[in-house]
Amino acid sequence: MKIHFIILLLLSSNIALASIKIMTFNTTCSLCNKGIYDKYSKRKNWILDTIKRNNPDLISLQEVLLPYQLRWFDSKLPDYGVISYRKYFIFRHADPAILYKKDKFDLEKWGGFWLGKRGGYFSFGWKFGLPRRIQWTKLIEKSSGQDFYFVASHFDNRVVNKENSAKVFLNAFSHIETTPIIFAADTNLRSEMDGYKNISEKYYDSFDIKDNFTLIRNTDTNLDDSCNIEKGERFPDCRVDHVFLSKTFNWKVLNWSVDQFKYGKDKKFTSDHRAIIVELELD
Repeated sequence: MKIHFIILLLLSSNIALASIKIMTFNTTCSLCNKGIYDKYSKRKNWILDTIKRNNPDLISLQEVLLPYQLRWFDSKLPDYGVISYRKYFIFRHADPAILYKKDKFDLEKWGGFWLGKRGGYFSFGWKFGLPRRIQWTKLIEKSSGQDFYFVASHFDNRVVNKENSAKVFLNAFSHIETTPIIFAADTNLRSEMDGYKNISEKYYDSFDIKDNFTLIRNTDTNLDDSCNIEKGERFPDCRVDHVFLSKTFNWKVLNWSVDQFKYGKDKKFTSDHRAIIVELELD
C-alpha cells in the first residue's frame, strides 16, 4: 500500500498545473456598434452564452466598460470572482476585467496600472487615446497548489500606444522568474509588428505551440471568419487576440479554439472580435 501511494504521488507530481481553460474576449462596447452589430441589450445575453458554453476557468474580458454592465455579468456568473478597476468617477474602468473560477483557484493578490507616459498613473497613453490598463492577479490552483500570474489587458490601437504598451508589460513582469505567467489580451498587435516580436522573445504565443485547433460554430463559417476584418481578412495573419505564456516554463497547449457562433434572426457575430479559448497544462 505504501509503495502504491508513493507511485501515485510521483505520477501526480508530473503535472504542475492541471488543465485550465483560458478565454480572451473583446466584446465590443455598448457604444461601439457602428450599426453593424445588434444592440448591447441583445448582445449581452450572447456574450453570456459564449462564456457559459465554453465554461472557461479564467477570462480576460475587454470592453465591458460601465459598472452596471459588469455587475450584470457578475450576477449571472456566480461561480466566478471578478477583478476590475473602480476608482475614478468618470473613468470607472473595467477594461479589462478578470473573471476566475472560485472553486478552482484561491486568490492570493491582485493589482493593476495604467498604460501611458505617466509611469503607471492615470493616462490617455503616449499619444492621446482611450485610457488603457493592465490588470493582474496571482492565483493558486487548488488541485495542484501551483501559483501563477494571470495578466489581462487591452492595448490601444494607435501604433505608438500599443508598441509602448508591449514594452511596459514586459518591464513590469521581468522580475518574475520563478512563477509562471499567462498573458491574455487584445493587444492590437499582429505577428509582424515590433511589439508582438518583443513579447515573443520572452513568451510563447499559445497559437504556435498548440496540439489541436478547433472552430466552435453553429452555422456555415470558414477559417477567415475568425478575423476582425479591421485587422485583416486572412487567418491567422489577422490575429490580435493572444494568450502568451512565459517561456521559462514547460507549457502544453492542448487545444486552441475560436468561437464563431452567430446569434439572432439575422445570424450575426456577437462582436467584431471572436472569443479565443485556450486549454493548457504546465508540466
